[in-house]
Parts: sequence; structure tokens; C-alpha cells
Amino acid sequence: MTDYATTVTVIDACGRAGVPVLLLSEPGMGKSSVVRALAAARGLPCETVLGSIREPADVAGLPVLPATGNGGVVLEPPAWARRLRDAGAGYLFLDELTTCPPAVQAAMLAVALDRQVGDLRLPDDVVIVAGANPPDLAADGWEIAPPLANRFCHLLYNPSVDEWLTGVTTGWAAPAASRAVAGGPDRRAALRAAVAGFIRTRPALLHCLPPDPADAGGAWPSRRTWTMTADALAFVRADDTEAVAAITFGLVGEGAGGEFLAWRAAADLPDPDAVLADPGIMNWAGRPDRVWAVLSGVIAQAAARKSAAAWTAAWGPVLAAAEGGAPDVAAAAVRILGRSRPAKATVPAAAARFRPLLADAGLTGRDGAA
Repeated sequence: MTDYATTVTVIDACGRAGVPVLLLSEPGMGKSSVVRALAAARGLPCETVLGSIREPADVAGLPVLPATGNGGVVLEPPAWARRLRDAGAGYLFLDELTTCPPAVQAAMLAVALDRQVGDLRLPDDVVIVAGANPPDLAADGWEIAPPLANRFCHLLYNPSVDEWLTGVTTGWAAPAASRAVAGGPDRRAALRAAVAGFIRTRPALLHCLPPDPADAGGAWPSRRTWTMTADALAFVRADDTEAVAAITFGLVGEGAGGEFLAWRAAADLPDPDAVLADPGIMNWAGRPDRVWAVLSGVIAQAAARKSAAAWTAAWGPVLAAAEGGAPDVAAAAVRILGRSRPAKATVPAAAARFRPLLADAGLTGRDGAA
């Protein structure tokens, strides 16, 4: 179960990362009150869409002919989507998700992940949150379909008595302070590299659709949710154990998530900038999974910075790994580094040992390769 302050933090962090959140609880726990309070605290609109009383066209858009008669049919977005577009930011609360029949759930797929409502795309600053009761406690309950479930960070919400007393006394007008932090491309790149390092060690956990329908309607690991995990974790502190666990378990499940967090703690990955400044701080002859994660972090950061200087600098740790006892890992890293080369970036002469790989990547000859 996630406490109120951690729930607020996760919604904030996921919202910044563009990751939808699904609040799960028994009826009457105040899920909608949390979302409305967050919107009110920021002075933003909150649009609630009750899935139980909606048709697919109310979510995916109604097919209509343009007034001019020119062109084909367009998908006219509903009024709630137009209001959020016009505001430029806000909260969208998809309520009673487990009362939505399959056709409505299918219509919500594009809304949840791609922010697409008919022919309208919701602004990036719209935070998407859903609410649901367990299917056995919902009126005419339906399991959440696996494709829709895999688009959300699942939070089991259970506010304490004290949190409820505070909320009811203040009219839910004073939400807990978020512990989310500013992310940024470098931080996201480092976390994506950590996920890549873990999956290189446990490739079987990259995609594990549970065979049981009830489990498939929850959090489970996929290529999508691992990427979402890294992106959302970029907006919380590494030592915020409650938020880190809630995001990780809420996206890839407790089994895979627990393994990842244990691996990450044991790997103790250095900051990519520190490795760039001094590749000698790494034991390149150590654990291959750790070496891979470190090189992935360096390469991901160089790709995020999109400059020739950053890309050329990334060769330092790669060459150090090749010379320091991890030539196979370094060779694999060269393939990825080659694909992210910015225009006018040149390969250092010291990379001549990788000439066959460079040739395969088109980085020889006039490109300035060794």
C-alpha cells in the first residue's frame, strides 16, 4: 500500500515523465479527491471521465464529416479534451476503469499512452491519472485488459486515518507536498542505462506477460514499462525508497522490480560524468553487467547531449574498458555508440582496434574514423 505523501510524489514524478498512474483501492478511499486537490493546488482544471457511462466514441472521438465537405471523415474530440487542450495543462482523471467494458478500454489505449483523443493530442502538461476498484468490488466489474494495464503505473492507495482526518478537515484543499525532483536528459539517460544493464543480466525479464488474466491486469514487465520505469525514476531521489519502490513495482511488478532494485543497489553505478572525467575509477575487469551498465550510461548521456564533443568524449571509457579487461563488452558498446554519432563527429585514432565494427557502422574513411 502507498501512503498519501508517496502517492502525491509518484503522481507528480510520473506526470513529469509522461507516465499515466492508476490508483487502485476499495470504494470510498478518496481517489478522485486526491486528483482534484492536486489540480486545485496548481490552479489547473481537472476533467473527470467516468468510463462506466461512456461509449467508445466519447473517448476516441466521434466520426464526423468536415463542415466544408472537403476531405474525409475526422474524429471529433469530446468537449473535455478540447477544454484541456485550450488550457494547455491540467489533470485528466479516468475514473471507474474496472467498470469499463472492453470496447471502452480499447478506446482508452491511445489516450493513456499517446495522449491522443480522436484527432486531438492532449498537451504534454496534462497529467493522466485513472482510478479503479478491484474488479470483484466494482459494479459489473471487468478485469483491466493487459494492453491497457501495461500503460499505467499501478498504485495501491490506502490513506491512513490521520491522512483522512487532515483531508476531511481541510476539505482536501491541502495535498501533501511532493518529493519529486527535477529530472533532465542526463538523469534519464543514466537510469535507462541502469535498466539496460539489468536486462542484459536478466533478459528473461524484458517481457513477461502473466498467464493469469487477473495478474495481466496489473503491473508486469515489458519493453514499454521498463522504459517508463527509467523515465519516471529520473524524477525522484535515489534515496527516496518509498517512491522508488512504488514506481518500480507499479510498472514492472514486485518480482521483476525487486530483482532490479537489488541489482541496482549491488552494482553501485558511478555517475557517468565521473567516469568520463576519469575512466580509471572503474574496475573494467570486474562484473560484465556492471561494465555494460556504466558504458550504457556514458553512451546514453552522450546521445542525450547531441553534440560531437560529447560523442567523442564517450570513446574514452569505451577504450578504457577494451584495454582494461572487458573487450567483448566494449565491442558491444561500440555498435551502440556508432548509431548515435552526431554530424561532423569523428572517431578517435585510438579506436583502430574496432575497425571491423566501425566499418559495419559506416564510420570509416571520410567520416574520420581510425
